[in-house]
Amino acid sequence: MARARNIKPGLFSNELLVELPAFDRLAFIGLWCLADREGRLEDRVKRIKIELFPCDDYDVDAGLDRLAAAGFISRYQVAGFSVIEIINFQKHQSPHGSEKDSVLPDINGYLTVYERKKNVVVAGSQRKVLVGEQDFNVKPPLEPVNPSLDNALIPDCGILIPDSGITASPNQENQNHSLSAGEENSQPEPESEKEPEPVDPKAPVEMTLDWMPDANLLKTYCVHFGVSVDLFTKEAVAPFTAHHETTGLLQVQSKWVSLLVKWVKDDKNRASNVRPFPKREPQSRHTGFAERDYTDGLIQREDGTYAL
Repeated sequence: MARARNIKPGLFSNELLVELPAFDRLAFIGLWCLADREGRLEDRVKRIKIELFPCDDYDVDAGLDRLAAAGFISRYQVAGFSVIEIINFQKHQSPHGSEKDSVLPDINGYLTVYERKKNVVVAGSQRKVLVGEQDFNVKPPLEPVNPSLDNALIPDCGILIPDSGITASPNQENQNHSLSAGEENSQPEPESEKEPEPVDPKAPVEMTLDWMPDANLLKTYCVHFGVSVDLFTKEAVAPFTAHHETTGLLQVQSKWVSLLVKWVKDDKNRASNVRPFPKREPQSRHTGFAERDYTDGLIQREDGTYAL
C-alpha cells in the first residue's frame, strides 16, 4: 500500500543522485512511498513497474541496480525474502506511530517490533526479533477435543449404543431410526447476529474506499448539524471517501464523521439553491406603436377626421 512521504529540497542538489538518469531519480522517490516504516519493500520488479511506471517504457530492474551501485538502496535476500532497503530512510522520514511494523527482515534476518500501548498511536520502545521466531504475537493453539464414544451413533445404522451394552430390539431399532431421522431433518436455529463492536471515536484511521461511518457517531453529529440520517447512503458517502482516500490523511473516527456530515450538508444546501433561469419572451423590433400619439400636430375636423 502506497504511503505519503516527505521530499526535502536537498534531494534535487545531491551530487551523487544527479549523476543518475531522471527516471532513476523518480524511481528513488517512488520507492519511499512503497516502503514500510523501516524503509523496506519486496524486491518484485514487475509490481514496482506497475505501481510507479504503468505507462512508461522504463527498465525498473536496471534502474534499481544503478541506485544500489550508487549506494541509495540495498538489494538482498534473507530467510526466503527478496528485499529492497532504502539507505538512511529513517534519517529523512518520520513514519506515523500507527503505521504497522515491518514484516520484512533486515539484512541480518531480524524484524523490528514496537511496543505500543492500547489506544496510543505513538510508537514505544522497539526490540529485534529473529524472523524465524514470528510466533511471539500468536496465541498458542487450542488442545484437540476427543469426544466420548458413550451414547454415540453407529455410522451404518444410526442405532444408539446403550451404556449397558444390551442390543436394541427391532421396535427400538425402528424408533431409534425415526428419532435419528427427525434429528437429521431438524434444521439448526439461526444464530443471532452479533452486535458490531463499538468504535472508539478517538481511534486514528486512514480513509479507505470501503469506509462507512459508525451509526452512533453519525446519529450524534446529524443531531448537532440538523441533518437527517437517511441522507447517508453508500452513494452519498462514496464521493467523500474517494476524495479523502487519495490524500492519505490520518484522522480520528469522530473527525471523519464530522467532515462527512458537513460534506453531505453542503451538497444538500447547494442542491436546494439551484434555481432555473426565468424565461424571457422574445422582444420584437416593432414595439411602441400603442404608446405613440398619431394625432399630434393634426387638426380635428367636424366629421371626426384629422387634417394637417
